[in-house]
Amino acid sequence: MSPVTPEDVSRISFATPPFGQRGYHADEVDAFLDLVAATMAGQGALAADDLRHVAFAAPRPGGRGYRADQVDEYLDQVRVELEARQRGTRPTPAGNGHSILTPDDVQRMRFTYAPVGRRGYHEDEVDAFLDLVAATLAHGGPGSLTVADVRSVRFSGARLGTRGYQGDEVDAFMDLVVTALQHAEHQHHRWTLHRDVGE
Repeated sequence: MSPVTPEDVSRISFATPPFGQRGYHADEVDAFLDLVAATMAGQGALAADDLRHVAFAAPRPGGRGYRADQVDEYLDQVRVELEARQRGTRPTPAGNGHSILTPDDVQRMRFTYAPVGRRGYHEDEVDAFLDLVAATLAHGGPGSLTVADVRSVRFSGARLGTRGYQGDEVDAFMDLVVTALQHAEHQHHRWTLHRDVGE
């Protein structure tokens, strides 16, 4: 996958929420993406972690909104890019081409805790699944997670007395994992086809 550029961030567009959902306030998202683009151009001071913790209000009744899942997934992709820039490297997969996620990216992932009064996801279950994701991205092969595995995973609620991980953050990251695995599979098929043609 090609690096995300400031121009990419400035041009991105999102769908409107389905009927009955309000989504994110479009003006707030646009303003934040302007800051992201400026940071990627070397003119801003956002940190990658700022993208993980940003919160957007819902649009006013009758106002324009963006689909929350699309915004969350895109910010996850941009966050990985910013982290790579801060390290001075871009993430590369074990194989061919670029990846939007590396095993190290997965192992470093930290989720915020669910708000008081809400029950998030069971931390140990999420952490154990992320270990499987990291192993899959690192090695692949038999026993690796598939896109279907990631889409079908369901985490239990947090233990009583604990808040657990914020569910929407975990869900958005799982969407990014699906995209990364799809990309890795596509790259593998291309490499296999190229190898077979060359033989």
